[in-house]
Amino acid sequence: MLRILKAIHYLIISLLTLILACRPTEKEKDTELNSSVSVHLPHAPDFLPSWSKNDEVIVQIAVDPDNMHPTNGTSLTRLEINQYIHSSLLLTDLRTSELTSGICESMPIESENHLSMTFKLRNELRWDDGSCVTAKDVIFTTKASICPLTENPAMKSYFQNIEDIKADPLDSLKFTITMKKPYIQNLILWSDYPIIQQAFYDSSNVLLKYSIAQLTDTLFNTKNQNEIKLWAQKFNSSEYGFDISKISGMGPYKVVEWEQGNYIKLKRKENHWTKNSSHYNEYSYPTYITFKLNRDPLSQTLAFQSQEFDGSSALGTRTLIELSKDSNFNKNYNYKFMNTYGYTYIAINTKPDGNKRLPLLTDANIRRALAHLTPVQDIINVVNKGVNQPVNGPVAPMKKSYNNELPLIDYNINKAAELLKAAGWKDSDNDGVLDKIINGKKLKLEIELAYLTTQPEWKEMATLVSESMAKCGVKANAIPFEFPIWNEKSTNRDFDMLMGSWNSSSMPDDYEQLWSTNSWLNGGQNFTGFGNEISDQLIDSINHTLNIEHRIVLEKKLQKIIYDEQPYIFMYGLVRRCVIHKRFDNAEFYAERPGILYNILNLSGKNEVSSTN
Repeated sequence: MLRILKAIHYLIISLLTLILACRPTEKEKDTELNSSVSVHLPHAPDFLPSWSKNDEVIVQIAVDPDNMHPTNGTSLTRLEINQYIHSSLLLTDLRTSELTSGICESMPIESENHLSMTFKLRNELRWDDGSCVTAKDVIFTTKASICPLTENPAMKSYFQNIEDIKADPLDSLKFTITMKKPYIQNLILWSDYPIIQQAFYDSSNVLLKYSIAQLTDTLFNTKNQNEIKLWAQKFNSSEYGFDISKISGMGPYKVVEWEQGNYIKLKRKENHWTKNSSHYNEYSYPTYITFKLNRDPLSQTLAFQSQEFDGSSALGTRTLIELSKDSNFNKNYNYKFMNTYGYTYIAINTKPDGNKRLPLLTDANIRRALAHLTPVQDIINVVNKGVNQPVNGPVAPMKKSYNNELPLIDYNINKAAELLKAAGWKDSDNDGVLDKIINGKKLKLEIELAYLTTQPEWKEMATLVSESMAKCGVKANAIPFEFPIWNEKSTNRDFDMLMGSWNSSSMPDDYEQLWSTNSWLNGGQNFTGFGNEISDQLIDSINHTLNIEHRIVLEKKLQKIIYDEQPYIFMYGLVRRCVIHKRFDNAEFYAERPGILYNILNLSGKNEVSSTN
């Protein structure tokens, strides 16, 4: 799974093949936004006496993994760490943003109608117990992911298009995947998705008794299926997510220590199959990779000044800017601000339950008023020191599918006041908060703005938004939440407004999870309740239109509907703050997630490592 070309996809993926950009010129400043797909960092001319010779990469993270389960989980930290533990059929080439083969000999052979793909696994693949990886493991992984009892709602819809997977009766390494209909992510689904061992996760062969057709059938009733219920109960249990003896994958690293809330340490497997593979010309070098939690800006600054960390893509923008002014930091570290495909948003609950969450924001005009009251440019300038760029919707400006005909929503208190007044909101009791009679009850325009505690910048942004909205009589109470609670609130639709960010990639976009009504109904990540029959039809057409230019036209139409309905207040495009210690050679920064690959780093001068495929 892990080679030089590895990335993480998280739910929303977008369309565009970028041209690999040149290395930075001498005039380029590290504090400027870098829009290259990748940057290869130069070797340090000397190994300084103050640099550690310890063959361990210590990585600063800002969020604990919610678990280390191979298929069930939501945190990006889990996805990043899992890339070192597991392997996948295909990979994303981080240098070119193109798909490439992973544990397969080559890219699959596709049928002319794009409904079937034939793969062949590499013959040197081995599980930790020494057994061969075969097609049966791929089939099991698919069934485990599809099973309606598996607790992985974010991925369910992506597997529903699979018709069947059949192993070649004459070759245990060969198999053909048949899809129900053409789909823009039929191939991408297998990129960076962990393939797991049947013998380890299903020693009783329970899922062998069920076909993929059964498991994807919406009428499949599991109530009386005790055997599969028991299997799912164990598979979903905490032991596969937290017990390090049960965290098992095909990747080159394994978890050897995990102190939750502090750090998780990986150790390189001895004699891993990649070491002697003739197909892999790059190997995992560090003996240990340790991901250590540190979310306090002052502590982060001190830690990097004292060289306690080797790398990070999780520092706050302001923290890295301050560090960049330190001559010792510059002597010890390489760093860049890399443009990415993601964005920051404020989600608005358009379909509240009416009890726990009142029907305050169901009118699109009210949501547009709140957008006019969100000081996006001030947030960029004050909190992020001008590094980020504002966005008008769910597609990053660096993508070909970005709808540049939609103007940015300006900060305009007067316009917001007009919209609120037209919708019947007024301060009838002169207490500074707008009110209105709704369903026979007088309701105040008082809403909760939930934000994450993972970075102090979230609090600053939420405070600026709250103060701005108060100028127009909207009382937005900014309340912090740890990620698990924040995630629970979004899943349960228990919020008024929710501040967060989505990460994206350069592959074709599937808008299903974030924007379809099915994703609202089935507990997916359309937690705003956006959508109707027209938008659902557009999403379906986008997903099955393989012609790029035709698909882009449809994508721009969907962006226009989202823009008009305002289920999100779109703020700015994400910037990745990449830092790596100069004591390591072969370092690269990427626009794609995770931004840095730590397994390819080698202690300066220890090995001669090629930077080409």
